[in-house]
Amino acid sequence: MSAATFSVEGVLDALAAQPHKSPGGGRAVMLVAARRKEGVTTAARAVAEAAVAGFVYAVDLDLKRNAFAKALSEYAPLGPKLEGRLSGVSLYAVRSASNTLIGETTPAYTYHRVGHSRIYAGFFDTRALPAGARVAVSSGPDYWNAARAGQAHVVVDAPALDRSEIALRVARHMDGVVLVVGADRGAAPAAIAAKNALDAAGANVIGLVYAGATAPVMAIERLSRQFG
Repeated sequence: MSAATFSVEGVLDALAAQPHKSPGGGRAVMLVAARRKEGVTTAARAVAEAAVAGFVYAVDLDLKRNAFAKALSEYAPLGPKLEGRLSGVSLYAVRSASNTLIGETTPAYTYHRVGHSRIYAGFFDTRALPAGARVAVSSGPDYWNAARAGQAHVVVDAPALDRSEIALRVARHMDGVVLVVGADRGAAPAAIAAKNALDAAGANVIGLVYAGATAPVMAIERLSRQFG
């Protein structure tokens, strides 16, 4: 599914219709799939490129893979390093092997402008970490609130729920969550189960991007009727 072409027309309209999670005018949307290789990064890239009204933070919750930044770099080169903390708030915490909190001397996470666009891709450099250090994305709202305070759109590429639960830990802080669903019939039951898990985690699931569908954002209820 990684080669799928998605239309994401309507995602930003659906996002704009949601109540604001925090002051500042910005919006945060997370894209996630139930299963691996459904094309989340492809869809997230399309959403980021469609958000032309302001500047965009492109955040990959699978920090060490940097798949989102790499996908965006295919569109245009990544520029110099920029501060990855927002209003002094970090996206993650670093802990030693003994679980002691470590302060970073040189932050591992930075943003890079994508060409001459208004997209700023997050990139995590594991070489900046001390040996044996562990990294965990914060489950609190502060980073997302700081991004929205600057009136940015935040487009979040989350790892599939069958591989990581990080999306469930941060979903409630998003203005909206969009499920990415594959074209094969077997994807539907997994997507419905993922929607239930996201609901239980406090997510505002605003719809889905469905590979091969004529409608770019389909209601979850329609998916349930079609495949239930």
